[in-house]
Amino acid sequence: MPPRIRKLLRRTRRLDLPPPLVLALAYLGFIVAGAVLLWLPVSHHGSVTLNEAVFTATSAVTVTGLILSDTGATFTGFGQAVIALLIQLGGLGLMTFAVLVLSALGIPVGLPQRLILREDLNQTSVSNLTVLVRIILIVALTCEALGALLLGFVFVPEYGWNGVWQAVFHAVSAFNNAGFALHPDSLSQWVGNPLVNLVIPALFILGGIGFIVVGDLYQKRRWRTLTLHSKLMITGTAVLILWGALGFAALEWTNPATLGPLETGTKLWASWFRGVTPRTAGFNTVDIGGMHDSTTLLTMTLMLVGGGSTSTAGGIKVTTLCVLLLATIAFFRRRSSLHAFGTARWG
Repeated sequence: MPPRIRKLLRRTRRLDLPPPLVLALAYLGFIVAGAVLLWLPVSHHGSVTLNEAVFTATSAVTVTGLILSDTGATFTGFGQAVIALLIQLGGLGLMTFAVLVLSALGIPVGLPQRLILREDLNQTSVSNLTVLVRIILIVALTCEALGALLLGFVFVPEYGWNGVWQAVFHAVSAFNNAGFALHPDSLSQWVGNPLVNLVIPALFILGGIGFIVVGDLYQKRRWRTLTLHSKLMITGTAVLILWGALGFAALEWTNPATLGPLETGTKLWASWFRGVTPRTAGFNTVDIGGMHDSTTLLTMTLMLVGGGSTSTAGGIKVTTLCVLLLATIAFFRRRSSLHAFGTARWG
């Protein structure tokens, strides 16, 4: 081998990329791979361009939920499976699955991998990351399995064996706050169905509240022993859900394009669903294009907040909003530290 080539290879091996850049390149790689798979003839019914495949793959990996065409009608079962896999990888984090594979193969997770995992999970420390990964996988797979099982009681009687896949797909999409649905009107066909209105929101609430909070609830199970982060997330989430549901009902109750034609019970279900879903979940059971401007503004504010840290949701995070509100209260009360839940304080 020529000396120049050998020297170039040695330099390449010494290339030390920062963890955020490595993580960004990993996500870019999965987007490109997903786009190529979705562009293959086996993935669609002959109506997907390369640009549409790239857009769909990007939307799936980033769990954004924006689409250019009807997912159920445009993509084949293979294409839908690719989208579901991209949603799972993007929602739970690529490094989470990488650590799972390394652990399964008996390969130790070194410091470089831990640094990248820390960036992927939005943590400040590299300690206990493998424990957090196990919590994430257990919580995700358990919630998605239970969600798919319950949704099967809705989809299987109506769609037969294809309903099994629909239940699995919507469970994965809901838990990861992706918003992809296999129907052109999302979930509007089941606007008054109690099971859909309970299972789907439960999935994206659990996925959006944060894996640390879910793990804390499972381990401690008592409000007084929960961490401050968990208390802020649970309280903030409950307030935002109540605010969104009541606000939507008040603004849209008589709107003929949304809640107006529905019966009272169905209106309440639709209001509940719309109160929960804007914070990055992406599903809908009513025509959001027919909402009043005031309701659209309410939806945008909820979208801005999003979910919790170390979750499948986006936004500025609920805890960020809570801290901003507590800081504002402390400012007007001329306090130098923030107070929450009686005894917790920090400055």
